[in-house]
Order: sequence, then structure tokens, then C-alpha cells
Amino acid sequence: MSRNTIRGALAAAGVHPFPAIKPGCRLVPATIGRDRNSTTVVYIECPNWCIHDHLAERESNVEDIRHYGEMGGVEVLTFLDDDFSYSSWGARLEVDPAAGDARLREAHILVNEESSPEEARLTPDMAETLADELIGLASHLRHLARSARLHNQAQGGDSDPDMDEALRRVRAGGAA
Repeated sequence: MSRNTIRGALAAAGVHPFPAIKPGCRLVPATIGRDRNSTTVVYIECPNWCIHDHLAERESNVEDIRHYGEMGGVEVLTFLDDDFSYSSWGARLEVDPAAGDARLREAHILVNEESSPEEARLTPDMAETLADELIGLASHLRHLARSARLHNQAQGGDSDPDMDEALRRVRAGGAA
């Protein structure tokens, strides 16, 4: 029996096999519709790293569905104001399968500053370069912290004990 004969027999019987799911993806339900009265559930291919609940958050069209991973971030605090974060950066993996820009249809890294509407979109190579630069900055920050501590000790006192405790916790892998 030829392949076309099998397909024809399946189609005549109303059997429509699912297409093969790409490696690294899973089939998930998604809610589609302009309003609550016209919603339907469809099944979409979703990357394994995507944390978005496509069923709970309705999109108007299947083409509007985007996938994104968990946001990681860092805050820059100031001891001059306990209620103020000087800067807050976040980064996550993202892909927009129906984007007009082909670069957005590929998995990329979104980096944003919380207080700004602007976003940076990085290729994997750009993200690796930024990570290397941030590691260099982290090393520089450690050097500055040591220098400040040595200076304070030479002046007859160290920094605030609460700041020392926070630094000890961070070095131990905990939160400040």
C-alpha cells in the first residue's frame, strides 16, 4: 500500500495525525479570541524553556503568541536610601514566531532596565560578550570593596556592621 493510499484512507476516516513536534518543544493549549465570547483553544508548539501560560492569557490571534523564559535580574541599591533601587536589570530568553523581523523569530535574550521602557535584544553571541563584561565588572566591584574596606580599617574603623553582615550573606550565596 502506497503512502498516498494510507493518507487518503486516514483522511476519509477523519483521522488527521499531529505533525511531529520539534526537539526541545512540547505541545501546549493556547486560548485564542478577541473577547470571551469568541475564544477557542488551539494547540501550539512551545519551547521547553517557555514559562508563559498560553491557556490562561488569551491572545487575539495565533500570530500574537510569543514565548519567553524566566526573568533573572540584579538590583543596584544605595545605602543613602533604603527604599530606593538605583538600577534594576533583568534578562530572559524570548522568541516571537510570527514577528516581521526575522531576528525576533529566533530565540534571543531580552535585557531591560526596570525603570525604562527601552529594551535591548541580544543574539546569543552578544549575550556571551555582555556576560564576559559583567564578570569583569563583578571582579572590579570586589576589588573596590576590598580597597574601601582596607581604607576604612586604616582610618580606625570598618564599615557599618549591617553592611558587613549583608556582604557575608551574599558571599555565602544568600540574599542580602
